Amino acid sequence: MRDAGILTLYNLTSTTSTGDVPVEKLESLGTAFYAERTVGYNRIYAARGANQEIDMVVRCYNTDVPYSAKYVILEDGNQYQISVKQKIVDEDATDLILVRLEDYYDVASE
Repeated sequence: MRDAGILTLYNLTSTTSTGDVPVEKLESLGTAFYAERTVGYNRIYAARGANQEIDMVVRCYNTDVPYSAKYVILEDGNQYQISVKQKIVDEDATDLILVRLEDYYDVASE
């Protein structure tokens, strides 16, 4: 099902003038409908072998996830970094492997 909700895709951008101390904020790249996927044992063990964690896998439907998209925010406000993007050709979808951020970024105003 494609009914888990809507996520917003972001990239990280500097919002300061040249010469000032950099302030990085998330800049929106668009939204996508998504469904949560099961995180399988193979995927968990492969991530642990690479000293990484996987918090969630989602499938985005009917959208091209931009190459520059590095972060997502779900409707509940949780922020995640995109660890891996995998295009699913047969379904016009993209799987995203997400790692939850401990420290949240500010979001640039629209």
